[in-house]
Amino acid sequence: VNVSHELRTPLTAIKGFVETIEADIDDKNRGYLTIIRRNTDRLINIVADLLLLSELEEKGAALSLEACDLKIMLEQMRKIFEPRLREKGLSLTIRADQALPIVMADAFKLEQVFVNLIDNAIKYTEKGGITVSLLQRNGHVLIEIQDTGIGIPREHLSRIFERFYVVDASRAKQLGGTGLGLSIVKHIVLLHSGTIDGESTPGKGAKFIITLPINLSL
Repeated sequence: VNVSHELRTPLTAIKGFVETIEADIDDKNRGYLTIIRRNTDRLINIVADLLLLSELEEKGAALSLEACDLKIMLEQMRKIFEPRLREKGLSLTIRADQALPIVMADAFKLEQVFVNLIDNAIKYTEKGGITVSLLQRNGHVLIEIQDTGIGIPREHLSRIFERFYVVDASRAKQLGGTGLGLSIVKHIVLLHSGTIDGESTPGKGAKFIITLPINLSL
């Protein structure tokens, strides 16, 4: 954790100087500066994710519980993804049981779960779209995030929630992933006394299934 904190300040400084130089650099060297900026941004994202993950892993990590309407939360978040969905020609469908109950949860942390999972789905889907289903099941809310993307090979499914584990390292690097997103998602779900699983058929997409208790009491 301390190392991550120490890295944050110099990385922010490097990014600032790169952006300053970018305005005056000649075309011959602009490509090098672009590479420096891209890799600096990636390091900043990794440090931010490491700090978040270490906070989630601390014993007694706090949740700020409030009444959450998951359907409204997702509809409001749709705007975050619209530019990339439009760019790739993908759809985002949100389906919810009519009598879906309000859930006691940490809204900010749940938003991080949805951002990570939907962002991943968009990254690895080239046609079709993403469907988020919200269902009530035996005192729990079941959240299913299904895409029509490239899927995850069976031999990788058991390890996808590990830190820095990526199924396709070259593709993940190209798409700017840190390899920490799914680990963060799992820790947030566990903090809510929930569960998360992944299912996939390569070439036919992936599905993540989250169960959350409706009335969480800490």
